[in-house]
Amino acid sequence: MTLGADYQVGIGGETQFLNTSNQIENLAFPNTGSPRILIGGTHFWGHADFQISIPIGDRIIESKNQEITAVRGVETSFKYFPWRIEHNKVRPYVGTAITPFYYEQDNNNLEFGNGPERGRTAVPLMAGVTFNNKNHLVELGVTWDYRNKQKYHISRNQLATVAMPPLYAHLSYRFMFDTTLESEKDWESGRTEKVTKQLGDAGKLNGFFLGVGMSSAWWLDASSYNTSNRPYIPKYSTAIMPDLTVGYYLHQPDINIALVYRGYKTSTSAYGTAQDLERKSFGIEATKYIGDYHGFVPFIGPVLTTERLNFREGEQGILTQELTNNQLAYGLTFGWDIRPNRLRWFLLRTNLRWFPNLEVKVNETEAISFRNIEFNFIQLIVFPNRVLGKR
Repeated sequence: MTLGADYQVGIGGETQFLNTSNQIENLAFPNTGSPRILIGGTHFWGHADFQISIPIGDRIIESKNQEITAVRGVETSFKYFPWRIEHNKVRPYVGTAITPFYYEQDNNNLEFGNGPERGRTAVPLMAGVTFNNKNHLVELGVTWDYRNKQKYHISRNQLATVAMPPLYAHLSYRFMFDTTLESEKDWESGRTEKVTKQLGDAGKLNGFFLGVGMSSAWWLDASSYNTSNRPYIPKYSTAIMPDLTVGYYLHQPDINIALVYRGYKTSTSAYGTAQDLERKSFGIEATKYIGDYHGFVPFIGPVLTTERLNFREGEQGILTQELTNNQLAYGLTFGWDIRPNRLRWFLLRTNLRWFPNLEVKVNETEAISFRNIEFNFIQLIVFPNRVLGKR
């Protein structure tokens, strides 16, 4: 496992806006940087590195009567090292990432100049070098966002082009520590396998577990209601929420059965229109492990939930819509655990949940979409009976 921080600098980018003469004018972005917190881990004998990067602070630009917020969200990256990470060695890597971006441009030249928050998800390319010394990793890298341009409403009826920075450079430091080293001796001697079989045959590896983590909901498409009536309001931005679970693990079939709860609120506003969405979800899921790749253990299974979905809309401060829908929903849960063996009292889990049919109907033909894919990168799973040593 690795913990650390970096400093990332965005290079380039520009936007357009309406000036006081109602003419389109260009505005270049200055190069700005921000620190990030890094949480991750090396895998596959030092050839792979999974990581999340959490930015601290917003990138705010104030120029020519414009207030621009350009935010790079929590990034999930994968790096591949052709030559594995080793002590006192510099190793090159290539990789990619899933990176959400959030952009908002407020124009103080307009009476209602609050532009929409526009979200998009990029899959940039990455390259760099990493130096390892004992428990320390120092890295210098660049990221290329090769599809950095997007259309943006600079008024209710006028579209322009925004180009986010195409290049990012970062310098990072991470500290490595191993949470499984004490298990290696028992694994190599065969004791772990022997104890696992004894406890498994006796049914003592079955047990309850608790899970806690942070998750995110990513909208898969824009709402048909907004497409028809509010084209200046884009697909909603990613929502962040706690992901809580309590469940029971069955050792012999290698199956989890769990109760899950998530709830979030998100809002958007643009040019006098404000919309608020709220979701509360409670359900049950069953997941089956489908292999064990040296402690990297994928799983998949169905999820069934009860949903309470709420939508509110206001125009220039006046409430125009308030709708609530209670429904059953179905989805698919998949992901992986970092599980060195089946005896440990905790493990780290990554969840993804896909819900293909969540929406609030506004009328017969138009709806507000809640169709999400949820992504929880790290969830801590604890087995209380193993903590107490009562298997």
